[in-house]
Amino acid sequence: MKKIIFSALVLFAFSVNAIAQFTVSKTDGTPVTSGQTLTFNSIVYSQSSLALKITNTASGAINLRMMCQNMTNTTGLGMEVCFGTDCYSDTSINQVFPPLDSAPTHGPINIAVGGFDTTSHFFNNNLGISTTVPVDYVFKIYQVSNFGTEIGTPFIFTYRYDATLSNNIVGGLSTKSVIIKSTTIENNLDLEVNSKSDFTIYDLNGKLVLANKLDYGMQSVDVSNLSSGLYLINFIDEKADAFSLKFVKK
Repeated sequence: MKKIIFSALVLFAFSVNAIAQFTVSKTDGTPVTSGQTLTFNSIVYSQSSLALKITNTASGAINLRMMCQNMTNTTGLGMEVCFGTDCYSDTSINQVFPPLDSAPTHGPINIAVGGFDTTSHFFNNNLGISTTVPVDYVFKIYQVSNFGTEIGTPFIFTYRYDATLSNNIVGGLSTKSVIIKSTTIENNLDLEVNSKSDFTIYDLNGKLVLANKLDYGMQSVDVSNLSSGLYLINFIDEKADAFSLKFVKK
């Protein structure tokens, strides 16, 4: 009987560890989902810098590491990655963050119960081998046991630089799923929606000021209640691809 009870407890513990025990968002509060592609159309730091917040949702402290799983259309030079105490100016496939060595500062990131970590930062300064193909970096954030063994469900996302999104088309800026007719507006943000999407608008202080869903076709978002200034609008389409653009409210 004791052996049966012990086996059940082991199975229960394994089941708990097999479940993802952390969530990921941008530091402005925008949720990021596993499998999501985060797309940027610039190599300018202020426009393509990505900072993440990882929150512990487990009942105990957790340890995390990250790996660059794959790269497309790039050698990895000029891709800055921070995870933990160190930052690296270049990236390579299978590179682990923090590195797997004996340096005291290179242990996994430890997040206490109810705590969070904001050391995760990414910035691409590489135009790519070809300017007609997106530059992709696939990262895996994963939990490790006290013995360094990977446990639980990993969180995988893609940082993408797409030079083709830098071009104005038919009087608007394309995010593939959504076309913004103008980024300087008065009362209405006019959009051409090619794929059903959710959007969120944040002010420069990171405060969420508006959120809604977009259907196919021509859409007009009323922003007349917003104060004059610069805003960030984030889109997430049906394929979980995410895009961000800035616009000016007169």
